[in-house]
Amino acid sequence: MSRLSQLALAAAAATLAFAASPVIAADWPDKPVKVIVPFGPGGTTDVLVRQVQRIAEEKKLLPQPITVINIGGHFSVGANQVKNAAPDGYTFLAMHLALLSGEIVDPTRKLSYRDFEPVALTGGFCLHPVVRDDAPWKTLKELLAAAKEKPNTIIFGVNVGALNHLGGGMLEAGYPGAKFRFVQIGGGAKNFAALKGGNTQAGMLSSSEYQNFKSGGMRALAYTGPERLKLEPDIPTTRELGLNFDFCINNFWFAPKGTPKAAIDGMAAMLQKVMASPEMQAAQAKQASASDFLAGSAFQKKLDATFKEIEPVARSLVSK
Repeated sequence: MSRLSQLALAAAAATLAFAASPVIAADWPDKPVKVIVPFGPGGTTDVLVRQVQRIAEEKKLLPQPITVINIGGHFSVGANQVKNAAPDGYTFLAMHLALLSGEIVDPTRKLSYRDFEPVALTGGFCLHPVVRDDAPWKTLKELLAAAKEKPNTIIFGVNVGALNHLGGGMLEAGYPGAKFRFVQIGGGAKNFAALKGGNTQAGMLSSSEYQNFKSGGMRALAYTGPERLKLEPDIPTTRELGLNFDFCINNFWFAPKGTPKAAIDGMAAMLQKVMASPEMQAAQAKQASASDFLAGSAFQKKLDATFKEIEPVARSLVSK
């Protein structure tokens, strides 16, 4: 399938998409701004949000502090807190593709990206299928062959409907007959812990999560980006291995429906400045992530286009 995210967005293009930085309203914010990360600490989204928090504070980009709140478990728990929050411009959600795919994979949760006001797109990353260092499978083909020979026996940790679940589904689709046993674990940090503890046998970590956790006994079998990472030149891409897909993701920021435009524009303006800062660009490069930025109508179009792209893959997971 086509790439789900353009990790090579040029800074100039991003600037044109949101060329005139909106002026932050004089009366916003007049109290701390809360950002909910619907995952535990240490995952890709959490790391990005805390970098935004630090840089915004250091550069005094907002007159009030940003408070980051992690809510573990299924991502819908934290997302629903934002959905149901007062639309006063002081509560935001930092999320990613899971909000789009989860709508299809688990419709019982009644949660959609359309339930929120879109704020901005920041950064981008791809994924690594991973196993423990002592796992019997030395290559991705060996893992997939084992999942085909004995379907539903290899325990693959996921956050149902989220990135690692979609990534696992793409691996299956790229190697017909391979079937993993997907189990609900959570985000990257929890999946790392489950894999390290032997509770799961395989999983997916984002490029930045892998940089953080690989010294803990993880081994990446492939990379889902369009070309090999400079940080990991020995790890082949999924396309190189004959699996006909790339899978890369952006981070999304949302607000409750009805949030004042001044607050949405103000938050977007702050995020644009943070993503353009040398500090953020250096941090993103170190984490094998990009520094993309998009807001306004261009971001809304991106959300809608992405939903159309991932819908078939997400639907293929519904019965699994």
